[in-house]
Amino acid sequence: MFVFSALQAQISPLDGLSQPSVSFAILVTVLVMVTIILWRRYRSRRSLMARVAELEALSAAGRAIVAAELDIVALCELIAQEAGKVINNRTFQVGLFENEFYKIMYWTVDGRLQPLPQTFDLRDESGLVGWIRTTQKPLLVHDFHRELDSLPAKPRYISDTPPRSAIFIPLVSGEQSIGILAAQGSEPNRFNEEDLRRLMILANQAAAAIANARLYEQERMRAAHLELVGKIARQVNAVEDLDEIFDQVVTLTRQTFDFHPVSIFGIDAATGEAVLQASSLPDAPLHAARIAARRGIVGAAAETHETIVCNNTAEDSRFQPFLDSDQRLFAAETRAEIAIPLLVNHTVVGVLDVQSPQVGVFTPTEQMVLETLAAEVANAIYKAQQLALQQSQAWTTTAQLQVAEALSRSSDLDEIATAVTRLTPMLVGVSFCGLLLWDAEQECYGGAALYGADAATAERFAQRHFHIGDWNALDAVHVGRQALTTRQIPPWLQRDAAKTDAQLDQAELLPLLSAGQDQMQGVMIVTSLNEERDSARAGQPGARRAELLHNIARQAGQAIESTRLRIAQQEEAWVNTALLQVAEAVNSLIDLNEILDTIARLVPLLVGVESIIILIWDESRKLFMAGPSYGISEMGRGLLETLEFDREEFFSITSQTADARASSATYFALRLPHWLEKVLGTKSAYTFPLNARARLVGALLVGASASVHPRSLSLRRLNILNGIAQQAATAVVNNQLYQESAERARLQQELNVAHEIQASFLPNGNPDIPGCSVASLWQAARQVSGDFYDFLQRSDGTWGIVIADVADKGVPAALFMAVSRTILRTVAFNRHDPADVLMRVNQIIDLEAQSDLFVTVFYAIWNPQNEMLTYANAGHNPPILLKKNGQPRLLKEHGMALGVLPDIQIKEHTVRLHPGDTLILYTDGVTEAMNEDLDEFGMERLLLAARAGQTHNAAAIIQSITDNIRDHAGETPQFDDITLVVLKRHSEK
Repeated sequence: MFVFSALQAQISPLDGLSQPSVSFAILVTVLVMVTIILWRRYRSRRSLMARVAELEALSAAGRAIVAAELDIVALCELIAQEAGKVINNRTFQVGLFENEFYKIMYWTVDGRLQPLPQTFDLRDESGLVGWIRTTQKPLLVHDFHRELDSLPAKPRYISDTPPRSAIFIPLVSGEQSIGILAAQGSEPNRFNEEDLRRLMILANQAAAAIANARLYEQERMRAAHLELVGKIARQVNAVEDLDEIFDQVVTLTRQTFDFHPVSIFGIDAATGEAVLQASSLPDAPLHAARIAARRGIVGAAAETHETIVCNNTAEDSRFQPFLDSDQRLFAAETRAEIAIPLLVNHTVVGVLDVQSPQVGVFTPTEQMVLETLAAEVANAIYKAQQLALQQSQAWTTTAQLQVAEALSRSSDLDEIATAVTRLTPMLVGVSFCGLLLWDAEQECYGGAALYGADAATAERFAQRHFHIGDWNALDAVHVGRQALTTRQIPPWLQRDAAKTDAQLDQAELLPLLSAGQDQMQGVMIVTSLNEERDSARAGQPGARRAELLHNIARQAGQAIESTRLRIAQQEEAWVNTALLQVAEAVNSLIDLNEILDTIARLVPLLVGVESIIILIWDESRKLFMAGPSYGISEMGRGLLETLEFDREEFFSITSQTADARASSATYFALRLPHWLEKVLGTKSAYTFPLNARARLVGALLVGASASVHPRSLSLRRLNILNGIAQQAATAVVNNQLYQESAERARLQQELNVAHEIQASFLPNGNPDIPGCSVASLWQAARQVSGDFYDFLQRSDGTWGIVIADVADKGVPAALFMAVSRTILRTVAFNRHDPADVLMRVNQIIDLEAQSDLFVTVFYAIWNPQNEMLTYANAGHNPPILLKKNGQPRLLKEHGMALGVLPDIQIKEHTVRLHPGDTLILYTDGVTEAMNEDLDEFGMERLLLAARAGQTHNAAAIIQSITDNIRDHAGETPQFDDITLVVLKRHSEK
């Protein structure tokens, strides 16, 4: 009705027309409009039904994909089938990404299935596939010919008939591209936006399904591989022989994982080369094939201790298929390789090398499983090595126990040498064994025992002595303390060995060291036979033989050391007993002459020498004087009374040069002049220096029979004589020290009295000066000081204030200080002007004082009435005027020190002291106080310390300054006198 009314209203102006004509026109118009509306509704319904059918098809496809079994290949085929229900997919592929590779899982060209799988490397020229993987964007190509220049990447054609049109849809799971769906056509404009949209919907479902299938497959594969690894590990761990372990690993790995070839390399500890131990290649050159250190993928894994994965050997320069030009190490079809180091306690003991003819086959899953297998192999190798080591150690321990048991039954050095030379050939397999022992006194090696020769040869060997320089090889072992194999065989050893059946073309020398490896006890000499003869006699490999030989040498060295220590302890006990007798006799006496006379009488009894003379060094006269003696004739005693030696004359008769007069020398042989031979009654004599406190205080001259050579003096006799010489030296020094101590005590007492007298010169350090707080400190670096201060109460109500420092320390400075103070006080009470006072004091000092000393003086007069300080400075440190607000002012004006020149000019200065102001007078001992780093206290620290106590009275300010000096100096001793005077105006109330 509304439409009709509207039409009627529109034609109402057509009043000229008849009513029937108007009605017909309206009816026609209405019918046309209704027809249009109905047609549009029909089209919308058809479109909606088509969309619903499409969605139902896509939904069904998605459900089918999701419900599919978790098998990657079957799933990719199902995805292609379902895609064919929504688009034309006669040429279609489903590809997945694996690291840097693109692997096609389903591929049809014009409806024909292609051989699968096919893998492509995306690292170079990845084309449209790489672009879609990176951008995760779909791509619709209507016509490759027209759009080639506008494509985001250059296409890579993998078929003989390149497509004209295509759709590429990324498969995205989470944020990762896992693959691509690609539909292609041989004619342009084969696909449109609707096809793109439909395939994208299907791709979302497919990506989720593929991701789940991958995850399931990875876990299933990992579980299966780990189970197989466990089986391999159990089989390998049941084997103890290393070669059998290697064969089991390569065989089982190939059978389990279908990889070939599988190889195991060991590491040559000497060269670092990788040596082929086992391989699944039937004709592999085991134990002969070697890969140089750091060469190839195997060498890289051994060098870096990390797994090396090469998924394309054609593009990895480290891949080395050949050992040399004509020997192939790996299979010709190898396209991928992984090398895993076999680590035991962070050490590479080998490398597991696995290869494959397929590119990109070693995924993270395969790497993880093979690394797990490698760890099991490494553990099996370690167990086998430990078992072999335990067996070797058990045998070695048994042999060492035999040696230890034999040595423990030996009571002296001869028995030890005999036991070692008898057991070593039996246990190690040598036919010639000799032992040389080091004689520290004679500084040479002596023959001790020999095995492998007749009795006469062994006796000659026992009488041989070798000094340093006689045999170069022996010298090298003595200095380096390391075993040495030499072909330089001395003639005597060749002759002795000729009596045996040994072919002595070389000999091995092993040092016999003490337990601390710091002292040579001797050297063991054995023949070094060839390896075959060695093994036949000992039934053991060369490494174990060497270890056992070194252990025997170590046990022998320690046994010799223990025996020598026991002998030395016995001798030391005897020496201590003898020295104790001397000490008891000496300690019961006080007089030096009685002590030395007792020593002279005891030495012949304890040591058995012919005669003795004790010489005492007179430091004042620089001469040796004869002291007590024994075994000297009447005529000899007469000569001794006139005996005097200066140092040069004394050392001229010793066997030492002037450069060898070290205090550490124990004794010298003497070249006796004829008259001294008469005195001592012998032509052979020795002197033992009396050294104490690092200086020579005398000498002990001992006469012996002519048959005694100084090097033949027994260690026991030497120790006794050295001990007695030391006691005599101590007695001489103690007597000198007693005399010096008495003198020092007397001087100390005098200095203490001087300190008390000097301190009495100083006035009350806290005088009651009107309107001021006053405090002072006087601290001498020694017992007496060159610093002083003074307060002078003048008759006019003013106060004189003095601080001074004499340019010296100790007693001279103290005396000069007393003179200077007396002169200053006398002049100050007769003159008013401070500058005039100081100039007059300088004149008197120049006239009266007969010394080169001088004194710096600061003299000021404080007038409480007008609050003025009048002062003059004769070269003293500038005082500090610390204002109430904390600002410092140095009173720098000064003249020359007193006592330098006869006539000097000094000016007078005046300054007002306001309430709260502080005047600080000090000597250079304050600012020059040093710590252990030689850093001076300085003016800056002095100002800081003064400010810290400024709000308190004068005593507190001095305390603050001294505390800071003490903290700065620490444990460093005081070097200079310290004097402080502080005057502070009272603040106004």
